[in-house]
Amino acid sequence: MNLFFVLAHVKRVLFLVLFFATSISASAQRIIIINPVFFHADSAKKLLLINAPLQQLRAAVQGRDSITGLVASGRQYTFVRPVAKLSTRTSYRAASQGTTYTVCFTQVPVLALSTRYQVVDTPSVYARLMLTDTTGITAQSATGIEIRGDYSQSYPKKSFELSLWADTLGAASRELALLGLRQDNKWNLQAMYNDQLRVRLKVANELWQDIHQLYYKAQEPSAKSGIALAYTEVFINGSYQGIYTLTERIDRKQLKLKKYAQGIKGELYKGDNWGAATKFSSAPPFNNNSLTWGGFAYKEPSEVTDWANLSDFVSFVTTSSDGNFYSQYQSRFNLANAVDYYLFLNLVRATDNTAKNNYIAKYKANEPYYYVPWDLDGVLGNDWSGANVNITNDILSNGFYDRLVKDYSATGFQAALSRRWSSLRTSVVTEAGIGARISTNHAYLLQNNVYEREQLAWPDYQYDAGQVAYPGTWLKDRLAYLDAAFGPAAVLSAAGATDIALRVYPNPTSEYVYIETKSVPYQLSIQDVHGKTVLQTVLTSSVSRVAVGSLPKGLYLASLKTPATTVVKKLLIQ
Repeated sequence: MNLFFVLAHVKRVLFLVLFFATSISASAQRIIIINPVFFHADSAKKLLLINAPLQQLRAAVQGRDSITGLVASGRQYTFVRPVAKLSTRTSYRAASQGTTYTVCFTQVPVLALSTRYQVVDTPSVYARLMLTDTTGITAQSATGIEIRGDYSQSYPKKSFELSLWADTLGAASRELALLGLRQDNKWNLQAMYNDQLRVRLKVANELWQDIHQLYYKAQEPSAKSGIALAYTEVFINGSYQGIYTLTERIDRKQLKLKKYAQGIKGELYKGDNWGAATKFSSAPPFNNNSLTWGGFAYKEPSEVTDWANLSDFVSFVTTSSDGNFYSQYQSRFNLANAVDYYLFLNLVRATDNTAKNNYIAKYKANEPYYYVPWDLDGVLGNDWSGANVNITNDILSNGFYDRLVKDYSATGFQAALSRRWSSLRTSVVTEAGIGARISTNHAYLLQNNVYEREQLAWPDYQYDAGQVAYPGTWLKDRLAYLDAAFGPAAVLSAAGATDIALRVYPNPTSEYVYIETKSVPYQLSIQDVHGKTVLQTVLTSSVSRVAVGSLPKGLYLASLKTPATTVVKKLLIQ
């Protein structure tokens, strides 16, 4: 009898052990454990962001029941509705200790900054930085942080400059390679607040580098014509700030400019604002005790401030005779770069980058200057404020380019421009290729549900799905216009035994155009790009002034016909 009760008791104990073991196992299978490294919480916004590798989280519960909750940093969160399959594309609701949170999974790297100081424009204040991606912590460092930008500082979402420090005071710097970018101690976090899609800055910078390589690349293989960028989501003191691009900087190191050594070698100047020098309208007097001149900010060499070289070049552009300018400009400014930058400006229609938001650099002494773009956010159909402007039928320029476009010589700017545009249109500059860049970046952000979190972080932000198609539609019209403007040679046709001596100026123009030729009389016909004749007249003077101010802005074809020959030239009205 006693043995029977003993056996019954043992059986009951074994049953209970098996029951609880099974329950614990099932419970464990339905609750995922999050490594604290991948767990980022904003208690004020009630946001939990997890950037653990999604495939591993899915594998842990594959074939099991729906996930009922998660445990992170010693706290359990229960999903309001069990989750059948984890996704980055959507958000979830989970409750813990009487509070309901929005739970998001992302595969975007997360950069967390913590500081006890108020972050201001200047000086930088001490902060701790931790950067994680789906492999874990990739960087930790002391850093200085300050707000960067000019007008963009008025936006609620700020951009920042980071300076990696080796100590808490910034007495010594520290270099790290972040997110596959270069190893450096200086970094920018770009907020992209004025771009509804948060893709233009990245697309435009990468497009520029695929269009242009520095002319001395063979001598300096690691020199880059622009910056690399990587998306990251940012927390500051536990407050979610949204999606940013972590970017490299334009400096002597990026361009591999020669260092100062017994005199100036490499040079670097930033177009900081719309000044007389940056617009190439005049060369005002300079003061070597100042780090600014005519809209430029002095960058290199850091050992000495001397504006003489740049002032001399601006003076050459703005005051030299046509003979001197057209015979010398290619020795002073790299022609291939001038062509590529002009095409790029107009391709993406970077209205805020013709005078400011660019750099002028020189590799070493006795070498030509060249352009490098910067802050490429107001592009692809948007202006600097982020507004859709949908202008596709104009040509951007500055005082320098106003002179270059008049060089119709066989080895000059216009000939190089036409050849280069034709080459790019079969390689980098295609509607499909640029469209794919836009859609790929947009899809990455959409797949990681970034736009929903942007709205959570910045209530004024509203994701507009209608904006997704806009850049592509704009680009199609823009390319059609530029094909007409840049594709054909300056003289589109010349039928007749004798070449006609002809000048059409100013071109581009806005109010009137002068027609100068020795072959009189002749018939002038102006047609738009659709072939419609918008003006026709007979001229009898060797120099005639023709009013065109009533014509809409755009590209036209001016046909001049004499009994012996016909010539067609492009005419831009803007």
